[in-house]
Amino acid sequence: MRHLQSLVKYFKGGSAEEEKEIRGEVFVPPGNLSSLLSFDFHSSVILLGNKGVGKSIFVNVLHEAYLRNGELSVLITPSDLECDPILSKKTLADRKAAAYGQILRSTAGIIGKHSNENEIAINSDVVALQKLAIKEGFSKPDLVTKFSKILTKITPHGGKIAKALLDEQANILGKNNLTDVIDKYLTDRGQTLWLFVDDIDEAVAKNSKGVFDYGACWAIVSAAIELSEDISSLKCVVSVRSDIWHLMTRTHGHGTERRDKLGQIYELKFSEDELRSIFKKRIGLAAANAKSRSGISTFFQQSTITLPGINGDKRSWDQWLAKIARFRPRDMVKAVQMLITAAKESQSNLIGDAQAHSILLDFGTQRIENIVDEYGQICPQIREVVNDLTEQTSYKFIEILDLLKQIPSRRATLIDGIGMQPTNEHAVALLRILHMACFINPRIGPDDNYDHLNYNEYPNIVDMAKFNDLQKYKWQIHPTFHTYVVEQQKKNRFR
Repeated sequence: MRHLQSLVKYFKGGSAEEEKEIRGEVFVPPGNLSSLLSFDFHSSVILLGNKGVGKSIFVNVLHEAYLRNGELSVLITPSDLECDPILSKKTLADRKAAAYGQILRSTAGIIGKHSNENEIAINSDVVALQKLAIKEGFSKPDLVTKFSKILTKITPHGGKIAKALLDEQANILGKNNLTDVIDKYLTDRGQTLWLFVDDIDEAVAKNSKGVFDYGACWAIVSAAIELSEDISSLKCVVSVRSDIWHLMTRTHGHGTERRDKLGQIYELKFSEDELRSIFKKRIGLAAANAKSRSGISTFFQQSTITLPGINGDKRSWDQWLAKIARFRPRDMVKAVQMLITAAKESQSNLIGDAQAHSILLDFGTQRIENIVDEYGQICPQIREVVNDLTEQTSYKFIEILDLLKQIPSRRATLIDGIGMQPTNEHAVALLRILHMACFINPRIGPDDNYDHLNYNEYPNIVDMAKFNDLQKYKWQIHPTFHTYVVEQQKKNRFR
């Protein structure tokens, strides 16, 4: 087990904070990076992504890459905002005003903290702005004027402040793979203040009644966008979970008043090939750390895994892990962590088929819990719906449709806050949520064909307007959940 600790180092946690020491080194840019960095026609980017896809890691690595290039970049997380003043307001306009002040207050505070008062005399300006930002009924033009005054003073010293911000983290940050990319992107551009607002759903996850406050969440998004419009030298990136964005804009109707002014909206996504690259990158770093030239053989018994089942099909480890991760880098990291734990518990120096087979049920069950956490606000009964579909792993469209139409007679079921009825329309709406969650996917071909038409690549395939097309597909539960399905079938037989 002497080499497994090197594997632990590069499959540490999967979240931005847990992987702080290595995130810049292990990061593999998504294929649509150039789009994510485009501010040609808008001053803001809304970055969407499923839970576990790596939004926070991407934002953190990008923020650090700007700092390494001497650009002034500020990252705001829930801990930097005082959300009570936002939540306490009754109207959306008042909430947005409070959020606007909070973001400016936090941004100015971070800049002021890392400014040398002997070189850049802005402390009094920062204090004045912060006092104004928390004052009831503040004047927005006054706030912008004061912040612009601060920017005017710090712009010639942006590189020094960036260095101070970076130095604060230098003892725990490693190599950053995006530094060179950002350097090329910034060529011939003037000084810009980059503002990243991350995890805003965590900032307003619960109001005083314990319910997610979508109005407060939208207030922060809208305020950040408006701030980037008011201050010409500021570019803003706001990251939001895809399910929260769906509920916030589609179900609760926020943003309809400025949908044509939202700036760029991009989805952070990784293909299976990109996930395989992420795995190979980490394996290469781990092998180098173990001073081994054997690559994957440093940690795995064979180059392939034999899949469970009578066919004995084989897949390469990177292919198998990318498949069961369902386009989420964090899930791939979690799977490797479980393999390491299984190897240690079995006193094995290497990971093999036995360890892989042993984690399948727990891994699938944990992913079901993730689906419940992520989509429970859209459909509170989604766990029961998932279990209703474990009669088999593959369905004809008419079979899955009939099964879904029976659900309202089993229990009251909500879809986006509306009570489900036993109609084709509602059945397709529920099927769309299950497809979004990557629990079940359409496909064409034999039963052993796992090349699914997934939501990541085909987000609009499940739609009532395409009802006739939906009938030509087989509908297969994702392989990640097949062991879970078998376990549920066993439980159902003994009820």
